[in-house]
Amino acid sequence: MPLKVPTLRTQKPEIKPLVIGIEFNQTKITAALVDDQARIVAERQIETPQRTTRATINAIAELVLELASASERGKSPIAAIGLAVPGIVDPQTARVSIAEMPGSLGLKSWTRVPLTETLEEILDESGHDIRTPVTEKRARAGHSTSAHPVIAVASGAAAIAAAESWHGAARGKNNVVYLSVGSEIEAGILADGRAFAGASGFAGAAGWLAVGQDFKHEYEAGGCLSAETTLNSLARRAIEESGGYDGSMLGALVQTGAHPDSATIIRAARGGDKLAVKVISDTCRWLGRGVANLISILNPEAVIIGGRFGSSLKPYLDEIREEARQWAAPDAAKECRILSATVGEKAGVIGAARLAWLKTGK
Repeated sequence: MPLKVPTLRTQKPEIKPLVIGIEFNQTKITAALVDDQARIVAERQIETPQRTTRATINAIAELVLELASASERGKSPIAAIGLAVPGIVDPQTARVSIAEMPGSLGLKSWTRVPLTETLEEILDESGHDIRTPVTEKRARAGHSTSAHPVIAVASGAAAIAAAESWHGAARGKNNVVYLSVGSEIEAGILADGRAFAGASGFAGAAGWLAVGQDFKHEYEAGGCLSAETTLNSLARRAIEESGGYDGSMLGALVQTGAHPDSATIIRAARGGDKLAVKVISDTCRWLGRGVANLISILNPEAVIIGGRFGSSLKPYLDEIREEARQWAAPDAAKECRILSATVGEKAGVIGAARLAWLKTGK
């Protein structure tokens, strides 16, 4: 009688869902399929249309549909879509307002644009249910009436706060402030793991923090902290203080009537130029006071400093910490870490994906 060879049952690999994270700004739209471990599975990028609001949303929808049919997706369902926007999101309606940047040739200004509703409408009209892989297409009648998964939308700064909390400097922390410092200053706030926008979306307007003793006319346009800590403040401070620094190459440059840019000042500070070091140190003290206010009011576990200028201040982080801890509520300051951003240029996309994951309950 022949022996029966037992049949080995191989377990099929688990098919995990993905989400689509999208970030757009004045010049480009980036979209990616992201798994539940913050890994980017596939990525697509296009230039931001320069015509109309509808054209921008159409371009976003095209990227969503392209990723939905990407081979990298495999058989994974798409559980959610996350959007990081360069503006204000009304927490009640999810409508988006974006101020047009001076001199911008890209994204036009938006006023309470129904981004989510319009994107849903375009995806519905596409005839594709993006939640289901192309290889498993069924008649629309076999699905619910919607052709799209849940959509989450948040400010770009809030998305980066989520990215840093999920996979960056503040990993594992649920109460995080991301402070973006560049030509403007903006805070993204994560409270109990969720993006916090305030009553009407204006939470995070950190540029308006009042950290000075006297009001100056420079504060009228963007606020006190913005006037004292953004890139534009460096040249002004170098010019104002150049007289007392003999032997400073930066001072000599200013005395010729030149208007040094931020890169020149930062480079001079790293080289030990006394005037440049003073300019950067003064800026760090102003920034430290702003951070102190955020710590005292919000009691975060971490404040993450990033942005075009903020990232360059990493060598001076101890100065910011020292100033912040001098001014902040002591108990809150003890519990808060002040760190530099680490996620990098994909932080907006990854953070948008994280907020989308959270909206699914994961």
